[in-house]
Order: sequence, then structure tokens, then C-alpha cells
Amino acid sequence: MAKPRAIAATSTALLGLMQDKYPRGEFGPALDFKLFQGKDFDTGMAEGFTLFLYRVSVSGSTRNLPYRRDADGRRYRPSMPVDLHYLLTPWATDGEKQQRMLGWAMRFLEDLGMLGAGQLNHYVAETDTFGKEEGIEVICDPLPLADYLNVWDKLKTKMPPSITYLVRMVTLDSDVLIDDRRLVQTRQFDVGAVGS
Repeated sequence: MAKPRAIAATSTALLGLMQDKYPRGEFGPALDFKLFQGKDFDTGMAEGFTLFLYRVSVSGSTRNLPYRRDADGRRYRPSMPVDLHYLLTPWATDGEKQQRMLGWAMRFLEDLGMLGAGQLNHYVAETDTFGKEEGIEVICDPLPLADYLNVWDKLKTKMPPSITYLVRMVTLDSDVLIDDRRLVQTRQFDVGAVGS
């Protein structure tokens, strides 16, 4: 199960994988890759890719997870499954190049399949953010046109071509230990005992 920093680790891993694998011969050796916040859309970027986490929601697919047990058998409060919603935007000074970058990014993310813990932990300082058995899947999740326009209206910027993605069921672990008492073996009743 993943530590609470898994949201940032997921975002960093997606951008890191793109930066490692993009075709430098086609797009040049110096593209920028940056995690964006809403305020960053005011200035944009010259050439590169931005990833904007515009929504985080508690996953509706599985809410009643069991208590989590660690390797020593201790029980913790259940993990919280969250869904991460991203807006991926290519930036370029030339429209054709921008569209070629978008096409490459869409194909690359589609080909990724499942990302394992090794890939997710590789791009952050803490190599234990995701457990060995964990992984995520990146799914292209286009917004309806009205929602897409609403996102750009809130960002108050010109609308570069972008695509939205969903990462489902990133589980955030709790550190709250559930105290396991030993099972009751015997009971002793002091019924009828006379006090002095």
C-alpha cells in the first residue's frame, strides 16, 4: 500500500517517464517537463509538456477496504483509495509540432500499461512510497466538451490542445495503529464476594 506522498510520486513518475522516452530526434533535445498549478497557465511554457492535477476524488469503486496489515501482522486503519484526474498539455511555438507532440504523448501513455512500484518510486527521493506489489494504470478519460471548456474557463487562458487522463485506485495508507488485544481466554466473576 502507498504512503500519502503517492499522489506526488505518481505525477512525478508520469512526467519522468515521458522525459526519459520522448523522441529527441523529432522534437529536439531540450523540451521542458513540468507539473503545473493553475497559476502557471498564465505564462504557459515555450516548448515541452505540462501535467496539471485538476481533480482528486475518493474512489467510488471500492470504499470499504479491510484493515491493512503490515509484515509484522499489526493492523492499521483501512487505506483510502483515490482517483487522480490529469490534464496533459504539449506546448510548442509551432502548431504542427504541438500536435505531433500531443499524438506522441497519447500513444506513449496508452502503451505504458501498468506502472509498477519500481517505476513509480524511481522518480522520487523516497523509494518506499509504493509497496513492491503495487501498481497503477493510466487511462485516457476525455471530458465531455462542456466540462473541458469549463476547465479552461477557470484557468482563464487560451486553450492549447490537451488531453485528460485518469489514474484510478491510488491507495493512501493510514499510520493509525489498531490496538489488537489478545482474545479472552477465561473470565473471572466476583459474584457473591463479600467486601470487608
